[in-house]
Amino acid sequence: MYFLKLCDFIVQFNNGFEYLYRNSKEFQVENPAQIDLSVTIPEELVIAKRGEENIPFGMVEGYELQRTVSDWLPLHNAFLLHCVCIDVDGTGVAFAAHSGTGKSTHMMLWQQLLGEKMTVVNGDKPFIRFFDEEPKTPYAYGTPWNGKERLGCNMRTPLKHICFITRAEQNSTVKITKAEAITRIMNQVYMPKDPAATAATLQLINRLIDSVQLWEIRCNMELDAAKTAYNAIFGASNKN
Repeated sequence: MYFLKLCDFIVQFNNGFEYLYRNSKEFQVENPAQIDLSVTIPEELVIAKRGEENIPFGMVEGYELQRTVSDWLPLHNAFLLHCVCIDVDGTGVAFAAHSGTGKSTHMMLWQQLLGEKMTVVNGDKPFIRFFDEEPKTPYAYGTPWNGKERLGCNMRTPLKHICFITRAEQNSTVKITKAEAITRIMNQVYMPKDPAATAATLQLINRLIDSVQLWEIRCNMELDAAKTAYNAIFGASNKN
């Protein structure tokens, strides 16, 4: 058993395998004052899932913890968004795309361009959370589920921009409307099976797209792609 701080919630994980314990040290806390969620993944479920996916037992257990937490979060103003999230001098930027489009590669171009001005918050599956005292500020959090490259850290950033990446020969970055963004973002959000949690997730998605600037980045995989996107996004945001 150990405790994880995930988007400022304390999760007690009654683990059976060591995999996630070894790979979540940065998120572990000792002797928390309160516990928000306690999770036990049945060993028989891990064994059954492992047979389907043919990956280590501990990795399966970690994935099941992620699913359990993600099912619980929407009823507490949070959800999982499949994207790459970075922080640029205190501003959160998310890159979303279909798998294989190149969002991680694009993020690395930003890292090359910006250096220490940029921090990778999460390379794959950040949690997004709203707080009642800041109803129009979604925060993106690092989590232990940060992609095969394990890029990310234990921090949060106020998410200001969501960028949908598409491949193109010529680089350009344009604002898009909420109507243009809704289907794209729906494809990147974890949807719980519970009807109440699903309804809460839909409300949170609406809050999210009302709270951020929305962009389409059409890019190749050259450094100029990052320069074009950065100048468009931060040039525009600095004027607002």
